[in-house]
Amino acid sequence: MDTLVVHDGVMTDTTSSNPATADRRGVLVAAYDHAAEVVAGVRPDQLVGPTPCPDYDVATLVSHLVGAGWRAVALGRGETPTGEEFPHVELSAAARQLRQAGVEAAGAWSDERLAVTTTMPWGETYTGSTLVDMYLSELMAHGWDLAVATGQTPGCDEDLATAALAAARAMLRPEYRDMMGVGNPFGAEQPAGDDATTLERFAAFMGRRIDWQP
Repeated sequence: MDTLVVHDGVMTDTTSSNPATADRRGVLVAAYDHAAEVVAGVRPDQLVGPTPCPDYDVATLVSHLVGAGWRAVALGRGETPTGEEFPHVELSAAARQLRQAGVEAAGAWSDERLAVTTTMPWGETYTGSTLVDMYLSELMAHGWDLAVATGQTPGCDEDLATAALAAARAMLRPEYRDMMGVGNPFGAEQPAGDDATTLERFAAFMGRRIDWQP
């Protein structure tokens, strides 16, 4: 699969026959921009509304999305992650922060960092490549959550959706589903019809009901 990779500020195409070891740094950066576009479409009056994530209303999910974006930057820099809750982010600043985090992520994830392992707060250890896939999946999944929660039409570039689905399949092991309770951190894969888009198939793989309504 061809993907875009950012290295020293240059985006280039790479191809890998093994999705589990593919270099998706460039796609991660694109996911930040996509998430920023979705956040920019959220209205202030929608912040108290529900989302497909039962524990998050729209406001909390916006803050979580931005916090996850910055955590991915910190991981790229080799910083030790903590299990602390992400801080509140005002809606007016959220899209700008996501775009800035995307710029910084592009510079943080070096070739060396892809191979280095990191132990996360929940005790699992991952390579940098897996963490890139994890946060690519998180940005895209929560972007989808916010879009459907706020009446936006979920959609993105087909290459981005395809890469997100490949990343999710590479990093999401079956034992991760419902590991900390039903739907936490990932629920069971949901059905997606033959006419589902690639983004909908990604959302369904991540445990979302693609027919979810507020």
